[in-house]
Amino acid sequence: MISGDQVNTKAGPTDDQGSDAKANIESALKVIAAGIGLAYGTGFLVALTFLNEYGIREAGGEFFKLRYIYIGTLCLTCPVSIVCILQGLFSGQQPSSTIIPASSLKHLLARLFTPSENMPIALILMLINLSAVFYCILAFAHPGLFRENQSLINWLYVPVLATLVLRLLFGEYTLWSQRLNLIRWVLVLIGFVPTFLILKNIDFASMFRERLHNYLILQLLFFFFVYRFTKWPLLGSSKKDRMSRLLVRSAILGSLFILGIFSFAHTVYNHIPAEKGGGDFTQSPDAQICFSDVQRTSIPVGLIESFDRQPICTVPVKIIEETSGEAYVARSSDRGSHSEKEAPNSAALWRSGTYYPVVFEVSRSTISSIVTFNQGKVQLSIPVPTSPVTRAVPQKNEDKAAPPKTGPK
Repeated sequence: MISGDQVNTKAGPTDDQGSDAKANIESALKVIAAGIGLAYGTGFLVALTFLNEYGIREAGGEFFKLRYIYIGTLCLTCPVSIVCILQGLFSGQQPSSTIIPASSLKHLLARLFTPSENMPIALILMLINLSAVFYCILAFAHPGLFRENQSLINWLYVPVLATLVLRLLFGEYTLWSQRLNLIRWVLVLIGFVPTFLILKNIDFASMFRERLHNYLILQLLFFFFVYRFTKWPLLGSSKKDRMSRLLVRSAILGSLFILGIFSFAHTVYNHIPAEKGGGDFTQSPDAQICFSDVQRTSIPVGLIESFDRQPICTVPVKIIEETSGEAYVARSSDRGSHSEKEAPNSAALWRSGTYYPVVFEVSRSTISSIVTFNQGKVQLSIPVPTSPVTRAVPQKNEDKAAPPKTGPK
């Protein structure tokens, strides 16, 4: 027979375990909510900064867009990945206070880049390579590249799977075997071959010409300071001294983080295809906006080739931004003072910042239909009527292209 005290003794740990599990779930949900909020705020800041370059300021006031979470996730992936890589690569025992001083280059390198105690460097490079390829495809590749290179992407899994098979066959005690480590490095080189073949279709040369290196330098600085601050503990004889050092570290990392967001908006976001929510319109489909005859007095002259044709439709345009009430568009052929021979793709000028087009804000209430030419297919979109407003958005490049006049022809 079991007494009441014995029953309570056995029930106690179960209750504690249930409370701990509930607390862990709540903590995880809070972390997820904080991550989504950070991604949303970051995406909103990136989109607002980018649209300001086109003179579009009203669209930034529309806060509730799921696209901001996607943009923010792309922006945060780099610094978050850096932190995860640091955690995996340099995890282990903290260096002791009696570590050899950096009196020579050899000692300095040994102090900065201590080998990982938990995972071979070759395997970490395989995982980094796999992650980098998928990030570049998701962020910079135009639609269709993933499908076209699926066979090459399958080869990226081979080195990782082969490494895991070696671990299962030979056991944990041979993890640091010189012969197996040599095999792993051969697998790393094999993994770089499909990586090159996949990423060669992405125009990284244009990205670096258009200031992408600024973002990379800021991320490298962020990488170094995160590594530096996490590898060595806070120094100080008192709690006040340690708190002061913590504030200094937070200020440095916070400044680099904010600068990284703005640098992403100015140097990276304009290379993400517009089809994926980015700011690269070089391959985005053209569209034509059609109006009813009663709205002819609200149509900017710069958008219409002829008012005599029925229905009244614009010249081919790129849709820069859309809100619930307006559509912001630019003429697909708008290259300012640049000739067609000099700039056959006008949107490439917009992407590089050499010239920004004249952007027209068109109220959806004046639009009868939007025709999108998507890979030879015509897609028809009928907007929901709102208040009638149509105007041209002022641009920074007013000296290069005069603002269009409005009114009937």
